[in-house]
Order: sequence, then C-alpha cells, then structure tokens
Amino acid sequence: MFDGVTQRELQDINSEFSRLNLQLELCSLIHDVRSLELELDERSRQMMATLRDELSSGKRIDDERLDELMKNIAIIR
Repeated sequence: MFDGVTQRELQDINSEFSRLNLQLELCSLIHDVRSLELELDERSRQMMATLRDELSSGKRIDDERLDELMKNIAIIR
C-alpha cells in the first residue's frame, strides 16, 4: 500500500471507477439503441431510466447496488 493512502480511500477510488464504468456502459447502450433504432420493452426503458437517475443523483452508490445496476445493463443487452 502507498504511504498516506488508506484502505478506505482505495475502496472509494474503486467504487468511483465502478460508477464511471457503469456510466460508460449506459452511454454505450443508449448509443447502440439509438444507432440501431431498436425498440425496447417497457421494463428495459424503466431500467435505463432508473440507471440514469441514480447516476445523475450525485449520491454515493453502494458497491452492491453498482453490481446490480451493471447486471441490469447486461439484461437489457
């Protein structure tokens, strides 16, 4: 471990990378849906709206919730 970096700080950094990865996956999914002119079912549209809302809230998202949201993207794909 580096001097001056705590385990908690490393966890926070890891969580932030996970959140950013989720954001990128959502942007990629939105791009794919638009470029391929796909029509999503209501459940998929709702999942995407929930993802957008949680990511734009500015609140910290627990790691378990990040994993769940990433699984939702995989379900939609």
